Amino acid sequence: MGGATGDGFLIGATVMKGTECPTPPLRWLVDRPIWENQWPLPHDKLVALRELIQEQLDQGHLEPSTSPWNTPVFCIKKKSGKWRLLQDLRKIYAVMEGMGTLQAGMPSPTMLPADWPVLIVDLKDCFFTIPLHPDDRPKFAFTVAPEKVQQQPPWKYLGVKILERTNHHQEVQFVQSVKTLNDAQKLVGVITWLHPYFGLTTAQLSPLFELLKGDTDLKSPRELTPEARKVLEEVQQAVSACQVYRIEPSTDVTVFITTPDLHPTGIIGQWNDDWTDPLHVLEWVFLPHQPHKTATALFELIACLIIKCRQRCLQLMGADPSKIILPVQRKEFDWSYANSVLLQSALEGFSGEITYHLPSHKLLQVAKNTQFSLRPKSSQEPVQGPTVFTDGSGKTGKAIVTWQDGSEWQVLEGHEDGSAQLVELKAAVMAFEKFSQEPFNLITDSAYVADIAQQLSCSVLKEVSNPALFDLLKALWCAIQARVHPYYVLHIRSHTKLPGFVVGGVHPRGLKALELWQTDVTQVAEFGQLKHVDVTVDTFSSAMWASAHTGEKARDVIAHWGQAFAVLGIPSAVKTDNGPAYASQQVRQFLQSWGVSHNFGIPHSPTGQAIVERNHGTLKHVLQKQKRGMQGETPHSRLAKALYTINHLTVPQNSNNPVILNHHLSLQALDSEQQPRVKVRVRNLVTKQWEGPYDLIAMGRGYACVSTDTGTRWLPSKCVRPDLRPQRQNSADRQGGSRDQLESHQVDESSSDHSDDSSTDSD
Repeated sequence: MGGATGDGFLIGATVMKGTECPTPPLRWLVDRPIWENQWPLPHDKLVALRELIQEQLDQGHLEPSTSPWNTPVFCIKKKSGKWRLLQDLRKIYAVMEGMGTLQAGMPSPTMLPADWPVLIVDLKDCFFTIPLHPDDRPKFAFTVAPEKVQQQPPWKYLGVKILERTNHHQEVQFVQSVKTLNDAQKLVGVITWLHPYFGLTTAQLSPLFELLKGDTDLKSPRELTPEARKVLEEVQQAVSACQVYRIEPSTDVTVFITTPDLHPTGIIGQWNDDWTDPLHVLEWVFLPHQPHKTATALFELIACLIIKCRQRCLQLMGADPSKIILPVQRKEFDWSYANSVLLQSALEGFSGEITYHLPSHKLLQVAKNTQFSLRPKSSQEPVQGPTVFTDGSGKTGKAIVTWQDGSEWQVLEGHEDGSAQLVELKAAVMAFEKFSQEPFNLITDSAYVADIAQQLSCSVLKEVSNPALFDLLKALWCAIQARVHPYYVLHIRSHTKLPGFVVGGVHPRGLKALELWQTDVTQVAEFGQLKHVDVTVDTFSSAMWASAHTGEKARDVIAHWGQAFAVLGIPSAVKTDNGPAYASQQVRQFLQSWGVSHNFGIPHSPTGQAIVERNHGTLKHVLQKQKRGMQGETPHSRLAKALYTINHLTVPQNSNNPVILNHHLSLQALDSEQQPRVKVRVRNLVTKQWEGPYDLIAMGRGYACVSTDTGTRWLPSKCVRPDLRPQRQNSADRQGGSRDQLESHQVDESSSDHSDDSSTDSD
């Protein structure tokens, strides 16, 4: 029977030999016997095996048997020189019913409360001392080897010396001679096992990790470099001097996040100002030597470290730490928390305290002295500074950087052998080195360069296998880290045949009233038989007309347009979809009789009729708002009131007049030739020359409409710029119209000084 001592230990009585031990029988899944042939063994192991079996027979642990069951046995040699008997019982365990979950072992010696007495018992021939039911054979006695009971500190447990308040690793002799990859793997494996007990970061151990690179053959040659030998000496000293503490149950566990050399490192420990050493380290936590991505943001690494520390605390003590201390300012953390999903996930469900000031301690001093920001230096909007364009060619290896300095374009040229990606990256490095002391905007057509230039602003760089690529990445990383001023990166898709955001020749709106209409039909279910409502909108003034009909046939469309002509006027063109009514011969003849051009949209593309589609929603919204006060009214009456509200009581943006007034004022406006217009020049995308000057008719965000000699043209706004030459020169260009004179002005705009002579010649 067992009881408890004053120290909290259980005392057990061993059943003496000859005493019956009540042991429950095992339960089996099958009745058929299991027979596994004995393995062949070397002579020395066979001799040792016979001696061990004879020893167990003499002690009564084994007895001769004629059982139909058989499993292999073998023996291994221990460090002490003695042999250990082992039995392969995997086949037996497979047909045995489970007996429940085993008691989990101690996760770490640091979780032993301080000043608690420790007793470690190592069982000799533990497997053979487990008593079994007589029917299950064989029967084992329980013995304890007295020389293996540790009752006084230091206690030794799995390579750790456990003292009353601290834990130390036992002496470890590292292999000084590394000849193969297998030797290097064993050395790094031992250091990795010891890593949680000493504070050398993964960056400091990097020379040892370098030994694992190269040929993957286990017998491939390896040799310790001078840097690796130096690190190995530091590890040896750290292991000899380092110690971790046993947990103090009355003090909260805290996670300290440090960033030595921008490599986040965690400390699971306890802090008490009353202790001689206020910081008791329970365990060090490190991230992998190399991050997964080429450029990983620093706050993402901190988030990964927080996740790892919380998981380790759950393994050690089954609870989250009470506090997490970060080496950043509060505003930096708040910005990172708002912009990082990973950081939000790392702190999900954490109910403890988060602080931002590391206490003063020698282990934390490096992190306190390291000033860094979690916010990237790249801007999300263009900055005040020069606009720099970069490009590169993989065929020629030329990297070009160009920017405009005043009225002249400057060019910086470099060379890089390799792929187009490397050359583009070389151009970006040249740009960052050139404009290191001022803000600037970088324009590149390489998506890779645009992404990596934004990611490297506040991140840790991973070493890649391509030496040339890594050298360029490192140069770009250093240039960005040394920057004080912000920068903006824009990617332009130059190497694609797909259209951009603005395509020349698209004219969704008219330039004046009655120039372009859009017509479509919608349905208002509450109108009953007159539910088919045809809607027409002027794309310039937004003036609308709608009429209710019993169907969607050609006669309904013609009746609708007849009413619209009477109210709004006769348009130059009407745009519709490809419906059968609009494509009918009756509608075509009707429009021809009125001199109206008919345009169709792209089949199955609703965006071509976006203006009238949006007005459908506007009309239905007004009808719904007016429904309560017009009970019993006919659909025609309801449409009339809704159209009055939309046309006469609605003031559009950028105007002080109602829609219908803008419509009629546009009709009364003077001819476009009599109105003074802004003069602009247009870039010819074929000849790459600037032509003009021409009259600017309209301009918006990303687009412009220009009146040229060949007619009205819609162009991207980047192809249009103001003509800043004197007015006399503009007049001479317009009057002359000579192509030779136009090209001479494009080549040398300085000829404006002699504008009088040029005007005389043209006349």
